[in-house]
Amino acid sequence: MQERRDADRYPMARMHQQMTPAKSKRLIRTYGSCPAGYTHDDLEQYLDLLYGMYSDVYTQAELRQIVVSDPFDRGEHPRQLKLVELAAWLEALVS
Repeated sequence: MQERRDADRYPMARMHQQMTPAKSKRLIRTYGSCPAGYTHDDLEQYLDLLYGMYSDVYTQAELRQIVVSDPFDRGEHPRQLKLVELAAWLEALVS
């Protein structure tokens, strides 16, 4: 599975390697199910992009502090979430 390969290459992927079904359910309940208009493949590609963008630049401690705008929130003021929570949510959606 691609998740295992990503965990070898990207530090951020290692954070979500041991996601439990309970955590996955909590993330989906908190942030919602698959965003409208996006396929499973789209979300996997976006997750790969996130891992690639942040993997070589930041440590795990730094990654936990980065806050980003929700890329799927089309509102005037998109919600803010931590980068690792966004990655975990995407992992939950594609798993």
